[in-house]
Amino acid sequence: MPSWSGAVVKSSADRLMATTVGTLVPALICLGLVRSVTPPAPAAWPYMAASVALHMAYYGFLLVAYRFGDLDQVYPIARGGTPVVVAAIAVLVLDESLSPARLIGVAIVATGLFAIAADRSLLTGRGAVAIGSAVLTAAMIGSATAIDFVGLHRANSTLGYIVWINLFEALVLMPFALLIRRGELKTLPWRELPRQGLAGLVVAASYAMMLWALSLGAIAPIAALRETSVVFAALIGAVFLGEPMGRRRAVAAAIVAVGAAVVNL
Repeated sequence: MPSWSGAVVKSSADRLMATTVGTLVPALICLGLVRSVTPPAPAAWPYMAASVALHMAYYGFLLVAYRFGDLDQVYPIARGGTPVVVAAIAVLVLDESLSPARLIGVAIVATGLFAIAADRSLLTGRGAVAIGSAVLTAAMIGSATAIDFVGLHRANSTLGYIVWINLFEALVLMPFALLIRRGELKTLPWRELPRQGLAGLVVAASYAMMLWALSLGAIAPIAALRETSVVFAALIGAVFLGEPMGRRRAVAAAIVAVGAAVVNL
């Protein structure tokens, strides 16, 4: 979830609605494209199902994290931990070799991202829940990224994988959200619908580009570069949501930028 879109969800009056709308809007676009793309090969479908399941868990943990923590604290942990999870899976499970430079780059990125999130308030009861949920979010995102990497290489159709996985997410999340919000549809903040829909398009575009990149390159560097959006989340949280940033987080943001450059060497 890109940083601006994360801010939209965090600041929404109903975060479940924001997440659901953000999933539904790109799914409607994909519905119009489904006949013009080659469907993923049967070998990819189990991976798509597993990825969607992990995405549902990711949404759930992230919503809990947003409830108890600030955007510029939760988002860096959730997204910053992802490259570490992906790198571990790539080496231990996918047998992907990482050059020493890229390993150092991933470590620098992760260190900088966690430094952005570090705060004494996270040691409180609410902070502990926020941290735990954010860490679990990172685990879900990292695992889903690894599964997408494998699924894409079995799909024989990158565009088909992108279209169908967006459709599946909406088909799973929409009934669940309607069940949770049954009887409350009239009181939902429908005025926020346009920006939630736009945020969904941004998320879908980011995810599609990430999937396309995964189909072409190694998994760990791509995951690390994608998660540098947390730098912008920290800035958005400070400027628009009134959350503290300070010199320490500014330095940490610079560390992330250096790590991203190293990963891309």
